Amino acid sequence: MKEIVAKRIQNIKRKQKMEEKIKELKELVKKEDAFLEKCEEYDASPDFIDDVKISYDDNLDVSAKTINGEVFLNGKLFDSNDTCDNVRYIVHEITHCLQQEAGYVDGPIDKEDYLDDPNEQEAFQAQLDFMKEHESPEEIQKYLENLLDHHGIKGKEHREKIKKLTENL
Repeated sequence: MKEIVAKRIQNIKRKQKMEEKIKELKELVKKEDAFLEKCEEYDASPDFIDDVKISYDDNLDVSAKTINGEVFLNGKLFDSNDTCDNVRYIVHEITHCLQQEAGYVDGPIDKEDYLDDPNEQEAFQAQLDFMKEHESPEEIQKYLENLLDHHGIKGKEHREKIKKLTENL
């Protein structure tokens, strides 16, 4: 019984820390040019982010996901304590929230072709715009290589996608 109570207390404390971190991250995102440019593009106030529910999910099978205007971040991002990684994914996902709010997203994207989807490309561009302000070209290249490897994209297609994703850097 004591172990169950201790585990519940531990979970409550973890959730509180997650909520505190999300508040801090939202404030950081509000200062980022990549986010501010997206807000301007969609005629949204930077305070838009205050109304977006963002939470960590230890069971998420991807780094981040937006569903019906709600952002989910993989719990590993919380555990990593890497602020830059957290903000990078929030900028990407908030772009999807803005797209959804504007009615630009019709439904789920085919997992096979999602890197070719214009809405996904726009979100990746916002993410890359953030990254180029905070990370080295080598770190960005490594991130993109890992992303494409994760999706099984190889050979000529891999080179073409890298070129397309980095053409605006």
